[in-house]
Amino acid sequence: MTHRIAYLKLGRHTYTKTEVSLDRSMTEIKKMLLQAGCSRIGTQEDLRVKVPLHTLIFEKDGLPFMIEFPVIYERLRSGPDKLRMDLSGRIIRDRVKVLLMEVEIGASPFTAAMAQFVAIADRSTGNPVQMENYMLEHQGEIPSGTLFLPGGSSR
Repeated sequence: MTHRIAYLKLGRHTYTKTEVSLDRSMTEIKKMLLQAGCSRIGTQEDLRVKVPLHTLIFEKDGLPFMIEFPVIYERLRSGPDKLRMDLSGRIIRDRVKVLLMEVEIGASPFTAAMAQFVAIADRSTGNPVQMENYMLEHQGEIPSGTLFLPGGSSR
């Protein structure tokens, strides 16, 4: 599964007014993860495709996590859609911040709060995949009880 793609209509979302770069959002996310006790934090930029795909990879207590940043376009009145990875960075930063706040106040343990980002091995390719994406791809198997979650590390 690849990174998600979203198209925003002009002027309908508060995030479209951000002026914070993707790099700054990544730096802020890394800082929050370090404060939460994460280690082996890194970023990956896949340049094999037209729009670079951004992934943040980190580890907590030996468990690997990955966050795939959605590719966001803003639909303009005229001309081609505008790539807005700055929006993607802010949205993911705010999402991670809220989840880490739950951990900080004791509402959830880290692994439960960040479960959607656990990196598991895709059963068909063996490549690491974000738990959230794996669950969405195989959601039809959940009601029937045939969903298989691969075990082991995806390193």
